[in-house]
Amino acid sequence: MEQGKKRKKPRRNFIPYDYEAAYAKSLEDMHEWFVEQMFNHRKKVVYALKEIKAGEQFEVEIYPQFKSMDEVPPEGLKKDNTKAQKNLNDKNARKYVERLINENFTDRDIWITLTYDDEHLPPDGDIDAAIKNMQNYIRRINYQRKKQGFGNCKYIYVTEYNPDKEIRWHHHLVMDGDLDMDAVEKAWKCGSRNEVRRLEKDKFGLSGMANYIVKEKERVKSEKRWNSSQNLTQPRIRVVHSKRPAAGGNYKQIGSFVDGMVKNRESIPEQLAKWYPDYEFTDSAVYYNDFNCMFYIHARMRKRRSEHDTKAGKKTRQNMPRNRSDNRSGAHGTHGSGSSQRSKREKATGGTAKAGNQRKN
Repeated sequence: MEQGKKRKKPRRNFIPYDYEAAYAKSLEDMHEWFVEQMFNHRKKVVYALKEIKAGEQFEVEIYPQFKSMDEVPPEGLKKDNTKAQKNLNDKNARKYVERLINENFTDRDIWITLTYDDEHLPPDGDIDAAIKNMQNYIRRINYQRKKQGFGNCKYIYVTEYNPDKEIRWHHHLVMDGDLDMDAVEKAWKCGSRNEVRRLEKDKFGLSGMANYIVKEKERVKSEKRWNSSQNLTQPRIRVVHSKRPAAGGNYKQIGSFVDGMVKNRESIPEQLAKWYPDYEFTDSAVYYNDFNCMFYIHARMRKRRSEHDTKAGKKTRQNMPRNRSDNRSGAHGTHGSGSSQRSKREKATGGTAKAGNQRKN
């Protein structure tokens, strides 16, 4: 080997699998004696650590990797089953949209619910007509923005419709807040019972709201779950196989940290603080599979804010209009009073910490 050239690390060919599905049993429900028995009956494997940065939100996923299909828990392997594949696609879509929203939107941006009156209601099952209405709406928004010197808007929207549950067509739209909220509402020409409000982060960022708008739904055939503009920034994802115990010291394999984190779950925030001092701990959970007696650890953190940043954020929110809404009967296209619908939304979104606390999406 020529002097000065670095030796390339051998490439590791691991089996791709759904580690969340493979490790779905919570360790909270297991007695300590059984946990000890699991340590005695497992093989030595490589653990990976995946870091996902999305705005101020930071996720850590620690999971085992395998080179042989025989070692992978059956639940984690792709099944030749339409329903199972649909569930996996839905789960991955929810996670991706949640991270995309946290990466691209802040408290200065807006969340809009657009509904239909009877005259403009798309035909039952006609998702193409509903999407075309949204495309026309976005074009009108961008036209208004161009007149004011702004570029095209950043957005993500989800279309909801289910005739079996008496849910009329409506759209949830998250969009940047450059344009005046009145102009945003007026650009929708298919109904007047809409709601426009400022986003508001909690300790889980915008995850509670994101999970609400992409929650599990029975959708019409071929309906796409969500749509977005092309000018969004992607969450940053990195996978590593070793970390230093703290800021200094030699690198160690991720697997060398797993036992301590599993045996003493209260040590997880402490260990994460050593790895990521710029972030503060939010929550964590440990899961297992008795097929191979191994573990999956999921933790969430958020960017540590200085006192100056906190005060500046509060001042900005206080100077912004928070809500433009018409909550008359029939809002969202569902049956029942507007106040009832608003109450349901507040439970799902005003209590974002509760929604965010559902650690597994």
